[in-house]
Amino acid sequence: MAKIPKFNSEEEIQEFWSTHDSADFWDDMENDEVEISFVPRKHLLVMPLDESILQGIRELALEKDISSIQLLQKWIVAGLQQESSAT
Repeated sequence: MAKIPKFNSEEEIQEFWSTHDSADFWDDMENDEVEISFVPRKHLLVMPLDESILQGIRELALEKDISSIQLLQKWIVAGLQQESSAT
């Protein structure tokens, strides 16, 4: 079975693996443990809206050159800030 050579640069690694099959080097590979943790950073909010409201949001977002999602997020943050300062 072939041995994986020592590399001096990332380019050498890329060039080597672009022309070789890793199956030919299976016995030379070492096992490694990797721990993966998925932490949700954002949550999805589903909200029913009338078509006319949704169209208005889309038009305003287009005028501001941002997505509808970005516009709604800005409004929610601004609303939360306003409510927090009012109490």
